Amino acid sequence: MRNNMRKGIILTIILMTLIFGILSSVSALTIKNVASTPNEVAPGQVVSISLDLKNNFDYDLANVIVKIDLTNAPFAPYQSSSEKYQDEIQDDDSESFNFELVALPETASGIYKIPVVITYVDDNDDTQTKTETISLVVNSKPELQVSVDDGTLIKGQENELNIKLVNSGLADVKFLYVNPSDNGGLRFTSEKEQYLGNIDSNDFDSVKYRVYINPSASNLISLPVVLKYRDATNKEFTETQTIFIKTYSLSEAQDLGLVAKSRTGLYVGIIIVILGYWFYRRWKKKRKLKKRGSEY
Repeated sequence: MRNNMRKGIILTIILMTLIFGILSSVSALTIKNVASTPNEVAPGQVVSISLDLKNNFDYDLANVIVKIDLTNAPFAPYQSSSEKYQDEIQDDDSESFNFELVALPETASGIYKIPVVITYVDDNDDTQTKTETISLVVNSKPELQVSVDDGTLIKGQENELNIKLVNSGLADVKFLYVNPSDNGGLRFTSEKEQYLGNIDSNDFDSVKYRVYINPSASNLISLPVVLKYRDATNKEFTETQTIFIKTYSLSEAQDLGLVAKSRTGLYVGIIIVILGYWFYRRWKKKRKLKKRGSEY
């Protein structure tokens, strides 16, 4: 019987806790809606925030103060205060509080949680304070620039092709794959799709390929390069950029000084001359000895 009484008391406490929680959530001053323009703010960009507060109490609230706490957030007030005041919010009514913030220029991309401190005076003239949290997304589209790195590509032979990728945007690039498309002027002798991983903002990386340039290839080959990557918020991007590759015949490259002229023929000629002179001296010496022997 005592066990049954204990169980009953415990159930009563649980039910009272649940009821109190429900009533507390119903009767409260809450943020009903949060809107930001733009939805994602770039570093150095201004964002407008609108907070709609709903008075769910059955009485009016006075001296309502809404403050965005930027202590640990990479934002600053822009041409306005981070604190707004409303002398009254009537029961079952809503009020909008508008703020303008600027993301600091060095802010890294990501989702930032910002506390919102709400203070008001209730019907007993007591000052109440509560804290809620909103989120702002800092992000901008990565800007990748693709180009051909230094190198001379010769027709009719295998070459090393270096493709350089520069992230000139404000956001980091994640999980980057590079995949050049096929082209009639060249043939890839190494794996085409390469994984580069991450490229930070204002940084670069490069990828190397082995390619065979056809003897009949154009002097300027256009090569589409497919890029697949994600930004800091894991949004996927796929884009194609075209690079232009200069190719040369061996003689053209040598005439332009891009490739040293081969001295093999010269060296062979020198060797032939030396050997010929050596054989000539040897033959002449034998002839002299033979002539002396015949005189005796």
